[in-house]
Amino acid sequence: MRSFYALLIGALLLSNALPSSAQTTPAPSPSPAPQPPATFVAPPDWVQLPRGFTLTEIKNLWQGPKKGKGSGGIFGQAVLPIPSGIVGALLVQLRSALAHSKTKINTTTASATICGGTASASTVNLGGSRPAIIETTTLSQRGLTYATIYVRTTSKPEPGIESAVRSACPLPNGGLPDASPPAGWNAVQKGLDFELAGIWLGNAPLQIMTMLKAHGVPNLMSAAQMAPATTSGQQYSVKYRATVQKLKFCGAPGLLATAQFTVPPGFGMTSSVAAAQGMDGTFILWYSHPSNYTDAGAQQSMRTLCAGAPLPAPSGTP
Repeated sequence: MRSFYALLIGALLLSNALPSSAQTTPAPSPSPAPQPPATFVAPPDWVQLPRGFTLTEIKNLWQGPKKGKGSGGIFGQAVLPIPSGIVGALLVQLRSALAHSKTKINTTTASATICGGTASASTVNLGGSRPAIIETTTLSQRGLTYATIYVRTTSKPEPGIESAVRSACPLPNGGLPDASPPAGWNAVQKGLDFELAGIWLGNAPLQIMTMLKAHGVPNLMSAAQMAPATTSGQQYSVKYRATVQKLKFCGAPGLLATAQFTVPPGFGMTSSVAAAQGMDGTFILWYSHPSNYTDAGAQQSMRTLCAGAPLPAPSGTP
């Protein structure tokens, strides 16, 4: 035991003998090597998390027709990179919170066979002046959770929705198939779906890049016209400053926004967001890092974002 303590003390003394820059200042990332156009060229010394850790997808968001005074119902599907047990525990907490509220609820849970696997199906009946029924189904396959939610105000479920729940089998790549809404139902936004395309970790603490990919998103540039080029201020003790630039990413128009937040006694975090919209979809790349450490290689990598060929100009545009 004494020899163990001696080795530990020796290691601490050795680490304290190193120059302070060796302990606190990581080597900057080299600029990305030129490559053919791709969605995004990460700095060569960054590490991408495996797909199984980040596979997140939200799709097939539908809205049903209104019937009487009630809403028409909502349906959606998701892939989550967490065990179904965690999702189930979160649902239990949600039901417990509702039980302690003034809302009258009745909950049932049963097993169902979906795509050859055993899924957990829960139904929550909400009473009160605006009654509703929330059906959730969770299926676990290859460590991923496939979840559906169906909210309705009618006593009987829609047969087309029940069929969609049981036929949405995971694809070989882990995602969910595109599905068409049943008769009378419509997509919230045609072709709308979201996917967490990847997460990269840098060579310094708190350095992270996250890529989001979406389809069916309205024109970003029309909303960008209303965004101020520069804004700053303070909320409580947090100071912030943000800038927005209009750029082109591999020929397609896009945005590069940067926001810096500073809290007492002076610690700051900076977030940069590059957004590009093209024929391959809408891509959003988010880079977060401590404000006192700016990685030039990472900043250059953000400008390699590519969403494919530019979208066609709207009809009537000169």
